Amino acid sequence: MKTLTVNIEDTLSEKAITAVLDALKLDYEIDESTDETERIKANPYLADKLTQGRKDMEEGKGTNISIDDLWK
Repeated sequence: MKTLTVNIEDTLSEKAITAVLDALKLDYEIDESTDETERIKANPYLADKLTQGRKDMEEGKGTNISIDDLWK
């Protein structure tokens, strides 16, 4: 099995895509979430990593990198 992720921003496109998937008799799920942060927080592993990273930064264990230096 393979997973295909399609980002749809309007209902017309959603209706067209779901019609095609229905015609092909493919199973699919529609995820209504639009906020990437909420998706990360919903995953316990990622939420723990996010919390630990924030804690590490507060304790001075992290490294701050200027946005201007990110791709140098």
